[in-house]
Amino acid sequence: LMQMQAKKVKGFSLLELIVVIAIIGAMSATAFGPFTKWRAERLVRSQATEVASMMRSIFSQVQRGQYHFVQLQIYRDKDAKEIVLETNGLKLNKFTDLVRDKWDGSTKKDFHEFDQRCSMDIDWDDEGSTSDELTVQQIRVDETKVLMGIANDESNKNDPIPDTGSKICFSKDGTYYSVSDKFYETSSAGFNLKENLYICQNALPDDSEEESPGTYCKKDQGTKPIQANFFRVNWSRFGSINLYKWANDWVTQ
Repeated sequence: LMQMQAKKVKGFSLLELIVVIAIIGAMSATAFGPFTKWRAERLVRSQATEVASMMRSIFSQVQRGQYHFVQLQIYRDKDAKEIVLETNGLKLNKFTDLVRDKWDGSTKKDFHEFDQRCSMDIDWDDEGSTSDELTVQQIRVDETKVLMGIANDESNKNDPIPDTGSKICFSKDGTYYSVSDKFYETSSAGFNLKENLYICQNALPDDSEEESPGTYCKKDQGTKPIQANFFRVNWSRFGSINLYKWANDWVTQ
């Protein structure tokens, strides 16, 4: 009886295995494209969300009174191929000293000039690059995968983040709000504040004339982004910080 049962046990034939493998391969190939797109979107969304959260966090610290003047600075680390964002905080005593120390003879000191305040060398109480405090932080973004840029009204591309950096500074009631470098543009008509940071996937579409991924977030001659997964962080001097994604229009996230 045992011998008869043993003879009835059969494994898969080679043909059956080949058919199963072919079916699995076809299913995997079909799912690979959507999965790759989902993974890329998730990566860019994660970085955009982290940047918006970082900005909201440092602004909330100045509203709570933990700091009285705060800064977010962003710059490129070319050697590491990373975009670095750091937040810094100034507490009451140092902030009060800067506010009271207004004049150098008949000239206002840098802290009391809008275009100088955020770029001046300040002895911060806490710095995101060195402090263990949870109130300030540093994040590093792999720019081979995710790009960031600042609006350029005269071009179809966003200016890349400069190696020297650009900065945004907040105070509690907006009185000492300031921006520097690429966030501050002067012209014969006056000055223009750039209060948008663009975040996108470091990849151009297949029909792009460019041979390799760029170093900026590209858009067409209008306002439509070219890269996939295109986000925008927008803010104001009063801390209205919002995150948007382009989906035929800017959609709040």
